[in-house]
Amino acid sequence: MGKYNVLLLDADGTLFDYDKAERNALRDTLQLYGLEFSEKALRQYRQFNGELWKQLERGEATLSAVQTKRFAQLFEAMQYKCDPGEFNSLYIKQLEQHVFLLDDADLVCAELYKTSALYIVTNGIASVQRGRLARSGLLPYMNGLFISEEIGFSKPHRYFFDAVFAQIGADVPRGKILIVGDSLSADIAGGYAAGIDTCWYNPKRNSDKGSLRPTYEIGALIELLEIGG
Repeated sequence: MGKYNVLLLDADGTLFDYDKAERNALRDTLQLYGLEFSEKALRQYRQFNGELWKQLERGEATLSAVQTKRFAQLFEAMQYKCDPGEFNSLYIKQLEQHVFLLDDADLVCAELYKTSALYIVTNGIASVQRGRLARSGLLPYMNGLFISEEIGFSKPHRYFFDAVFAQIGADVPRGKILIVGDSLSADIAGGYAAGIDTCWYNPKRNSDKGSLRPTYEIGALIELLEIGG
């Protein structure tokens, strides 16, 4: 058994290259409508989507509202004539198809699986996350999957982590659980509040942690083998 009995692994931005998937899904959905994809459209979408997901993390918005409003804002900014709800449904289907693992994600999961129980902990849409995980080849290494849409609360909310701990079982000490993720506000803050060790995946080597102090910080997933393996 490794240093940690349980590893909670964020999905997007940690195991999956979400930026690439998002870009391709937006491009393909716009093309279905005969609309031009551009870097400007992508930047606008990411700005609106990012702000709305932060509201979701703070409990200020619902997931359904986020999905519709992000495209309503994009279409207004780009002067596109589309129904936001319909577009979102097609976008989600496209997003399920685009699966890109970050460097060494499969290798790291395969190695960690030998010594620890692995769980995905993700803020996201259930159909997208389950579909992409099934296509990724990582599913055999996972002991479980926790998705905010199914739980009813998003990271960093304590109820999200309560649901995780309830399934993992009370026999696993909090000191033997590590959460790994790229988001300070969702993964690191949530793990800290839940009383477990945290590992910030920070490939861009951002220096601004605010008041948070992750237990570990890594710039490449392969470094996780020295921590959790």
